[in-house]
Amino acid sequence: MAQFTMLDGATTIGGTKLLFEASTSPNTTRLLFDFGLSYTTMGAYFEEFLTPRTSAGLTDYLTTGLLPKLRFYRSDLTALLQEMQPELARQLADPGHIDACFITHAHVDHTGSISFLDEIIPLYATPVTAAILSAVEESQFSAGPENSVTDFILRPNLGSNKHGQRTLHELTAPVTFPDCRVTAYPVDHSIPGACAYLIEYDGGTVVYTGDLRFHGRMGHVTRETITALAGLHPDTVIIEGTNLRPDHQEEPMEPAFRRRCAFWSEQEVEQKALEEATKATGLILADFGMKDLDRLMTFQRVARATGRNLGIVPRDAFIVQRAQQAGYPTIDLNDPSVVLYVKRGGSGMYDKGDIKQDWARSPLLRFAGTDPDSLDAQGRRDAVEDVLNGSCPRIVRAAEVSAHQSAYLLSLGYWDIQELCDLRPGPGSLYIHSSAEAFNEEMHWSQERLARWLNLAGMDSIHIHASGHAPQEDLFRIVEELASTHVYPIHTEHPERYVEQFGSLATLLANGQIAQLHN
Repeated sequence: MAQFTMLDGATTIGGTKLLFEASTSPNTTRLLFDFGLSYTTMGAYFEEFLTPRTSAGLTDYLTTGLLPKLRFYRSDLTALLQEMQPELARQLADPGHIDACFITHAHVDHTGSISFLDEIIPLYATPVTAAILSAVEESQFSAGPENSVTDFILRPNLGSNKHGQRTLHELTAPVTFPDCRVTAYPVDHSIPGACAYLIEYDGGTVVYTGDLRFHGRMGHVTRETITALAGLHPDTVIIEGTNLRPDHQEEPMEPAFRRRCAFWSEQEVEQKALEEATKATGLILADFGMKDLDRLMTFQRVARATGRNLGIVPRDAFIVQRAQQAGYPTIDLNDPSVVLYVKRGGSGMYDKGDIKQDWARSPLLRFAGTDPDSLDAQGRRDAVEDVLNGSCPRIVRAAEVSAHQSAYLLSLGYWDIQELCDLRPGPGSLYIHSSAEAFNEEMHWSQERLARWLNLAGMDSIHIHASGHAPQEDLFRIVEELASTHVYPIHTEHPERYVEQFGSLATLLANGQIAQLHN
């Protein structure tokens, strides 16, 4: 009999970790689906300057429940745990051999704990998700575990910074194991490359939806996938429930922005953003997730419609380039109205010595009209000096933007807010916040801090957003269309809504609980 274990994410938004076993045989196929970071657990024990000790390996993560107490972690971390915390090491249960880990998409709440997994476990993701994970990992400024998917620092780190690697396979066809088969189905989400999974085993089928919606630019993809999966008559559905709410929910925390507009389509976001941008006479800043390339396309369209240049930072350009190479349609980096905004580096100026990572040189040279692949490493370092001097029209600095504010819409967010000191927004400037509102106290504090900066700069502000997740009525319709005999909620704070709607069809699990998959 097949079964799956809800390792994490049963009653929280994020931290998703599932373990599927094709049978109860000792030699059966065992597969992980996502292995994310739980923001809820992280926030319960840690904050900005109180973080897990990465140098201590697994200790802090296992003790606080950020990782399940199972014996499937990296060999170096396991050896360190056995030496330094032998009692904790003995608490880890053996789940058996893990054959693979399948990733639904590249958000940290689904991938942020993969770095800890045994390095011999192969990873699988769609080509676009693999490209984004690779780009984010290569361009990270510090080697934190949340973004270290295929490359990681071995522990204990005695100063040599030795690295280990794991394999990430691109899914281009179903993956067959001796007693089951896994097929990826594309879905729309607030990040490219997202997918659902169909798991076929002896006597049954399971659909794991991952995170999905119908109302994004690629919503038709989700519709096609649900129709296709319904035709296969799955026995079990494991479905997200991010936007499930009780009937009498308290009002959300008051946002820190002067106006608020929440929509259920990307087209409505674009329409409202265009309306606001048309009225703005100064600089416009748009704040949204760097991996939300559909939202980036929305603001490119807004910039073009209002006669502005869209400014993006080098890391965003690097991620766009990698996604395009993997086949995802997004903004055209060759469009002359798309410019690269460079910030002052560690020198306090715009010096080539501040560009220490080769990935950052690539977008700079491309925007200057030079193919970085035509130069060797030293040639790329030397060439960067020529494009940072302000002579390239497609590479702009704060002074150029500040002098011509009505000509720019910059994609900058909370972590770039100090740029306001150099940009010095004038009258008629606008800050558009276009990502999720604060849903916990720590995020609320961040928005209050952001509001102080905007008040300091004298900027108007508005929240314009459409969720990356399906609303309740769409989630219920998915359950009805798939018409399975068993439904298990995940990735939600209100799984009881499925029980209220579907009765005994829905079963609520706690973290660590096993569900037997009856044929």
